[in-house]
Amino acid sequence: MNTHTKLNAPLTIRFHLTDGTTRTFTQADTAINEKLWDDIDPSRLFARPRIVIGSEHSKSVFVAAETIRVDFHHDSFQCWNFPGGYSDIVEVSEEEFRKGARLDEPSLRTKRDRPMAPGDLLLSFVKLQMRGGQPLFAKVQALAKLPAESQSFMQFLLSKAAVHMRLRDGGIGVVNLANLVGYTVYPGVAQIPADSWLAEPISEEAHPISIRS
Repeated sequence: MNTHTKLNAPLTIRFHLTDGTTRTFTQADTAINEKLWDDIDPSRLFARPRIVIGSEHSKSVFVAAETIRVDFHHDSFQCWNFPGGYSDIVEVSEEEFRKGARLDEPSLRTKRDRPMAPGDLLLSFVKLQMRGGQPLFAKVQALAKLPAESQSFMQFLLSKAAVHMRLRDGGIGVVNLANLVGYTVYPGVAQIPADSWLAEPISEEAHPISIRS
């Protein structure tokens, strides 16, 4: 059972869908909220084919495969433990992401192949590009791993499972990695797959791509 303090305020649940829309629901019953929270396994939230919300006058059904993420907002909910040895995953704004990754200060950026010993604190800023075009930005804290284990973060993000994170406004979000189309991490780890292509990124804002017909 997940540990949490006594729930005594309404719960807000918000669905973010692949078509760009959101749907929001609320529940004020403490007993219902306690049972819902105890029953949730964030890693398997999207393993079911659908998520159903029943209300007094309606039923709403969401296809799990078409759900980008589900947010839970409640002051008393305690965040689940993070998987894979990660100590914290928290949503940040695009501005905070750019500042943390030093995108506007190229000379101050941390190099990917910097030396790190196993057990050192690794702080990364990640841009998750999701289906529908709306990216998510996160700050990830973890301990550096042995070189042989350095690709575990990539393997986890590409697992098509789910990852949860603390939200900027105090809630907890569960992200459906099956709808991840790509990601960029700053600075990343020194080791990259042997079949990686080596090239430097160009800002698409500064250099828009024109398509000739």
